[in-house]
Amino acid sequence: YVFSHPEQPFSYRLLAKLHKLEPPKRFELTAAPAGEFLGPERLLERYGAMSQSELTDSSDRFQRSFLRNYDHQTYKVPYLIGKFTVLDAYPLTGSKYFSSGMAVVAQSVDVPNIFIEHMFPADKAHVASMQRILATGLIMEFRRSYDLSAIVHIGSLGDGRLLFTCVPLLYGPYGTTQNGAGFQLDPPKELNVQAGLPTVNVVQIENAERKLAEYRRATGTRVAAAAETPEKAPKSLTGTPELALAGGTQASGSTTQAPPNGGPGTAQPNALPPAPEAPPALVRIARALPVNPPPAPATMASPPRATLVKAAPVAAIPSPAVAAAVPVAQPVLTTSPPPDTTGRVGTWPTYRPGQMPRGRLLDVQQTSELVERGLGTEPMYLRGDFSVTAARENRAVLRPRQSLAERMLGRGNARIIVEYPRGLSAPAEGESFQRDAERPFQVVDVRRGADGQVNIYVREVTTAE
Repeated sequence: YVFSHPEQPFSYRLLAKLHKLEPPKRFELTAAPAGEFLGPERLLERYGAMSQSELTDSSDRFQRSFLRNYDHQTYKVPYLIGKFTVLDAYPLTGSKYFSSGMAVVAQSVDVPNIFIEHMFPADKAHVASMQRILATGLIMEFRRSYDLSAIVHIGSLGDGRLLFTCVPLLYGPYGTTQNGAGFQLDPPKELNVQAGLPTVNVVQIENAERKLAEYRRATGTRVAAAAETPEKAPKSLTGTPELALAGGTQASGSTTQAPPNGGPGTAQPNALPPAPEAPPALVRIARALPVNPPPAPATMASPPRATLVKAAPVAAIPSPAVAAAVPVAQPVLTTSPPPDTTGRVGTWPTYRPGQMPRGRLLDVQQTSELVERGLGTEPMYLRGDFSVTAARENRAVLRPRQSLAERMLGRGNARIIVEYPRGLSAPAEGESFQRDAERPFQVVDVRRGADGQVNIYVREVTTAE
């Protein structure tokens, strides 16, 4: 019983004293536990009708797997995805399940019945900056591409509302899209299982809801006042990515307004779409096999909208007319901090042709379809015929070479942004080349820009023989 139930405080203390349990470890993206990505609607659909005893059984199973570092995992780990608004954040102390860092209480943007308690374990030296960043009103976005926030506990808040406790298994860097502030997480060296989960109580959640309501009322007042002078709405300069990368001149007067609520499409001063920082990965070297991607599993497809139960009122939100009059920039917390776009040259493992880690080999059209599904945990590689439209230092912008039929059908039309590691130079502008199964690019992220263009971010991971 002791070995089978490490989530019980007595069992955990005994197993830890006998050194039969290791502290939580930092997983690599390519070696994370197999799982499924669940958005707020799927969470409500799956767990909303469960009884308290069923929720307790599920929570015990999730926590048991987490304490074992998912060794001998027999089920798919539920990973959180979606957008959530921060209600409040609380420092973690020695009396809590996690002894250092922050616990953030947030509410789903799309399904207000779903609340999360997201753990941000970190060294005490980072807590002060985390408190400044994890402020009320911040939007946290968890995506399939490289977010692995595992659900370890489920609780009921009454009135059909659920609270999910999540832990990021990668323990990577986080940053905001507005001012570049960020922090780094670290796995906890020890756990206080006796304190139990969740780490916040009902009173704290109620206070957090009131705090968000006050924040929204204050924000609404500022928006209403600013609506009288709409000409002062903030603007930002944009330009053509190819010109910006090659050091060209941007067209003067090209401005765009930030969308309401500062969504992911918010225009940034950098004309070139930033290349995302992939979490560090220690990969097993194996020969890459070109495979056709299998159909997307049901767990990755967009779920049907669940029937929502009545949610408790949260805040007085400004009227749509006022909110539309003056867009209010709202920072978004993402897994990787905003990357350095000043030409910094990074380093990562490179391999001889055909010797990179095993993964899925895709063409441009198949890669573009990952905008909605995300990359998942399996390595993805890009092949095809490309021409260089811009190049500078360690970065290049490529376009796929298309046939007349492909151009007419609009297939495979994407922008590929390649980053080259230290020691490897980018190709020259105007150059054309082909990449096959022996020398593909590794796909880091796939995003749709504010202009509707699909941007595929890749890295050079092979060396020429």
